[in-house]
Amino acid sequence: MISVTFKSRHEAVSLNTHIAEVIKEPLHFQIHKETLTIGLEDEPLSVDFRTKFIGIFVDFIIDTYEEKWLLDIISSTFYFKDKHDQEEILEIVQAIFDGEKTDLPRLDILPSRRNVIKEAVRDIFEDRTSLSFQSVIRFRLNKYRTCLQKYVELAIDEYKLQQEYQAFIDKLRRIVKAYRPLHHTIYVIDDHPFKLFDKNHNYIKNVHSIRSFYPLLKQWGIEAEPSILLTLIGLAPKNIFVYTDRPDNGMMQTLQNVFEERVTFLPKSTAVTINK
Repeated sequence: MISVTFKSRHEAVSLNTHIAEVIKEPLHFQIHKETLTIGLEDEPLSVDFRTKFIGIFVDFIIDTYEEKWLLDIISSTFYFKDKHDQEEILEIVQAIFDGEKTDLPRLDILPSRRNVIKEAVRDIFEDRTSLSFQSVIRFRLNKYRTCLQKYVELAIDEYKLQQEYQAFIDKLRRIVKAYRPLHHTIYVIDDHPFKLFDKNHNYIKNVHSIRSFYPLLKQWGIEAEPSILLTLIGLAPKNIFVYTDRPDNGMMQTLQNVFEERVTFLPKSTAVTINK
């Protein structure tokens, strides 16, 4: 049998629920005040059962305490007191855990937080049949909290980059709205380099000389080299049709973010009538 004593009866019931959802063998459960006792009926605790129990215990810690501890780190260690900031950073951390941010720098050197917890508690369940959960938190999970702090640091860096990117996009949107359109409609073919055509399907040559645009960017606090994005901003069209096979590409998404409803993406194969 294994007995775990918690700070409250509610925690004992919560772990009991986690176990019942995963382990299908006949089990003996007993909750007395703040202590949960569990084991296989009429059998000693096998290695397989202890392994399963460790996995459940790890999930219980993550499901029950991780978000609270992450918010505490965000607020108390990094001093983000605004509720919106906290939620945004927490969302990025969760996206990292869910494998949605695999391209972030330094992510590959961070340990798996599940493995950190497993290593911290494995020997407890190998050597003991009873323990205090508060003692586990206080003495065993320091490496786990350090691990969480490293993930929060990474999320904060990403959050700051997102804020900078959004500020950049907002500036470009204001420029687009302030400029008089040089063309009502522009067709863009995603080639190397990009090809631009006017509403009559005429090829637009020397796009960088159409408007003395790039020096003006400094007035908006933007340092940038000529690109398809800035060229289109200089032309300030009302409608942009982009023929591309990579609408999810970073540049394409930036075009969408800047020009919003002005942009329409179309398959590159349909540009045959444009690219004569």
